[in-house]
Amino acid sequence: MLDSLFLKKFNKIRARHLEYRSPERDDWAKFVDSTFHEDRKFTDDGELGRTVAAGYTDFMGGPRTVRLLGRFARRFPRTATRILTLLTPGLFRWLVGPMRRTGRHERQITRCTFLTSTNPALCHRICKVPTERFFTETLSVPLTLTPDLRTSECLVSFTPYEAPKDTS
Repeated sequence: MLDSLFLKKFNKIRARHLEYRSPERDDWAKFVDSTFHEDRKFTDDGELGRTVAAGYTDFMGGPRTVRLLGRFARRFPRTATRILTLLTPGLFRWLVGPMRRTGRHERQITRCTFLTSTNPALCHRICKVPTERFFTETLSVPLTLTPDLRTSECLVSFTPYEAPKDTS
C-alpha cells in the first residue's frame, strides 16, 4: 500500500520535472517509460543529474527539508548514517525491491527491480551516479552503490560524513 503511494507520488514529481506524462496505465510501467524518456531527453549528464536531484528533493519534502537533513547529517554524521541505513529498506523498496542487512551501514538489494526493468546503462546513468552524488553532496551522507549486473543485486553502503580537516 505505502509502496504504491510512494510510486504514484514519484511518478507525479518526475512528470513535472521531465515535462512528460507517460501513456502507460500501470504505475511501474509509467515509471519505466519515463526513465527511458529521461535517458533520451538528457544527453548531458550534468543536466540529467540536476533533474534526478530535483526529483529526489521534491520527493523528500522540498529544498528546505533537504537542507535541514544535510545540516543534521553534518552535525551528527553517525546518527544520520544510522537513520538512513535503517529507513532505506522501507522507504525505497518500491523502487529497488527488498533489501537485507549485510553490515552496520550496508544493505544488499537482493534483486534490483529498477535494474531488471531497465538496463545496465540506465542503472549507472540514472540511478548509481546521480543517487551517489545527491546523498554525498546534498545530504552529506556519502553513499556508494555497487551493482552486480550479473545477479541484479546492489550493495548500498552509507559512510558517516567527515568534515574536511583544517590543514592550516
